[in-house]
Amino acid sequence: MSAYANISSFGSNAQSAVNDPITYCMTNNLDSRFMHGGQSDTLGTYSKSCQAYMGQYCAKGWDDFCEIASNNQNTYWPNNAQPCNQPSDTACKGLTSGEYLVHNTAMEKYLVKMGNCVAKFEPFDPTVASSPMVKYYRNDGCSYSGRCVPEYGVDAKEIDKDPVMDKILARPVIAFDILVNIYNSMKRKGNLGGLKNTKLGRYYSINPYFKNLGGI
Repeated sequence: MSAYANISSFGSNAQSAVNDPITYCMTNNLDSRFMHGGQSDTLGTYSKSCQAYMGQYCAKGWDDFCEIASNNQNTYWPNNAQPCNQPSDTACKGLTSGEYLVHNTAMEKYLVKMGNCVAKFEPFDPTVASSPMVKYYRNDGCSYSGRCVPEYGVDAKEIDKDPVMDKILARPVIAFDILVNIYNSMKRKGNLGGLKNTKLGRYYSINPYFKNLGGI
């Protein structure tokens, strides 16, 4: 057994408000600099770490932080949280930063399984021992053949109470790829009919794209 102490044994390992990722991701750059110092330059609102963390955080439960972040109208920064070789939401769809938070949340919340990539975990802030781990899906090589292949699905009994899906259905371009994936995956498994009397099912019933696929 090593005689050396782990970094987590120095001081408290408890999550403090100052080290909470929310305080990196929800504050402006000046406030973040006062609170976090130089790390705010690499772990700010539009960083890959914040984009990934917020999507995973909001997938666990949509709260006021998520709602505020979803209203961010910035269109300059790309969505860096997507797996390698996925097209940029900002460039390809004209989404705002708030809208791709909704997309990133949906990617995590509705994921059933991920093919062709594996989950890797990294600390949000590697300089903080108690920093939570953030998940990234990666393939060893970012070639086209190394593209991640997700499978998505929803619970028909819960989907009408889901604020994330409500936002997607209000503007489907936010996550049309996920809507298509959910439709195909649930149809393939034979449980698409369970959505018939839900908001999502009604969307599938009236949208021409899905009607051409056979409807619901």
